[in-house]
Amino acid sequence: MHEYKVEVTREGRWWMVHVPEIDQLTQARRISEIVPMAESLIAVSADQPLTDIMVRIVSIDVPGLGRSEEHTSELQ
Repeated sequence: MHEYKVEVTREGRWWMVHVPEIDQLTQARRISEIVPMAESLIAVSADQPLTDIMVRIVSIDVPGLGRSEEHTSELQ
């Protein structure tokens, strides 16, 4: 199983989900959609089965509130 780090930024009504390792970006409407959207993006981009993918959110940036790297594991 391969772990991919994910960086999340709030832009308007969307959560922008960036996977630096594959240099790809997707979006989610809700926080609960971040991990599944990242997994799907990685599976398609890297041609890997979902069962071989693990996603770890390493940062969340919300304009006006700043960047949080301390509590991101609570979302997974």
